[in-house]
Amino acid sequence: MNVKLTSIAIAAAIAAVLALAYWPAPEGGAPESATAAAGAPAGRSLESYLHIDASPAADAAPVPVTLAQQLARLGASGRAEDAYAAYKLLDDCISFEKEGRLPGLEFELGREMTAEEKAAQRQLCAGLTQRQREDRLGYLATAAQAGVPGAATLFLSEGPFGDRSALRNRPDDPLVQAWKRQAIAQLTAQADEAELTSVATLMMAYLRDGEVVQKDAAQAYGYLLALRMVYDDILAPGVTNPYQDEYWHWLQAELTPGQLAAATAKGQAIAAKFRQHAGRAAHG
Repeated sequence: MNVKLTSIAIAAAIAAVLALAYWPAPEGGAPESATAAAGAPAGRSLESYLHIDASPAADAAPVPVTLAQQLARLGASGRAEDAYAAYKLLDDCISFEKEGRLPGLEFELGREMTAEEKAAQRQLCAGLTQRQREDRLGYLATAAQAGVPGAATLFLSEGPFGDRSALRNRPDDPLVQAWKRQAIAQLTAQADEAELTSVATLMMAYLRDGEVVQKDAAQAYGYLLALRMVYDDILAPGVTNPYQDEYWHWLQAELTPGQLAAATAKGQAIAAKFRQHAGRAAHG
């Protein structure tokens, strides 16, 4: 199977797991396999955690070593993808500061970090400043607004201005309301472009009433159908599609014929967009 398509599929599965943490499916609903599919993500190497070059070239200057130098180089490029890399760089430092390890990296490596790797990460993050902490969400917002894959889902998971409790404690705050509209608009725009991380996140969000959106079975089923159609295309022969209807009949049963037709049209449109991006022919 095409490596790029495999990575996209895995990213969607990871997004579903992330979304499930905030919007668990109704009791008796989606099977565990629907959000735990596919295996380890195609991710960054250890070198990319510690040394990020915004514009690789054969005659490039030596890669910056310090955190400040790396952030300056990423910021100077003006690329939304590099803003996302800057967010991840800072997020890794904050995580390492709390846990003394990088769980995401260990998952990718299939082992715990060595003492040398931890020492290198500690050295990299030693210069982390309060200003850099404050800039972290700005980098993420830039990436999400520009449609960098995965950024819209992380923007949602961070909560309003980095404060998830604001959704519960200040639901009527105009700033919180504006943040929610922005978060959903970003995800919707990306889902319409068949960015599978956003499709999976919205599917889980609309499965039940939550702090960001109210339950909308028709919306949820439309995104579910899109994932089912895409996974039918990209899964290897014999691999069970976690989004097949036998697992989700309870959701379909909540829809009127009109809602079912609208959901089907949504799913087909997203799947067609995915095939367009992937260069695949539409199904007959």
